[in-house]
Amino acid sequence: MSEIFYVSRKNYEKLREDLEALKKLKAQLSDEIGEAARQGDLKENAEYVAAKEKQAETLAKINDLEIKLRNVRITDDLNVDKTQARIGATIVIEDLDDGEQTTYTLVGSMESNPDKGLLSVKSPLAGALLGKKEGETFELVLPKTKLKYKLVKLEYK
Repeated sequence: MSEIFYVSRKNYEKLREDLEALKKLKAQLSDEIGEAARQGDLKENAEYVAAKEKQAETLAKINDLEIKLRNVRITDDLNVDKTQARIGATIVIEDLDDGEQTTYTLVGSMESNPDKGLLSVKSPLAGALLGKKEGETFELVLPKTKLKYKLVKLEYK
């Protein structure tokens, strides 16, 4: 079974646009390869070699995106219990040791970017948080420590 990729509708549309751009690039590279091939000896033709390498890279990216798009689930369309922390939720958690509060949106692994507040549901922190309700406390158990948090705010936008 293939891995399911969870993305927002906005990022799904961006992936589709990226795929179309790659397909256009593939056609352009095919033209460049044909032109370079007409220039003679292919073994010593740097333009031909470079175009073939770029084409192979582009085909790999196209294949990767097509697989992901076939297995994508749009988080905006998911029917989840909105009283619990689930994919698509924006949450505020408080570190119970120092009182620091952090806001995250729970996303699929393809969209994860903790520096921008996008936390993968596959991360250890999200794993400890999933299913919790607003006001509940939870622990994140790490190899050398145990961190305690409180789910201060939970919302779905």
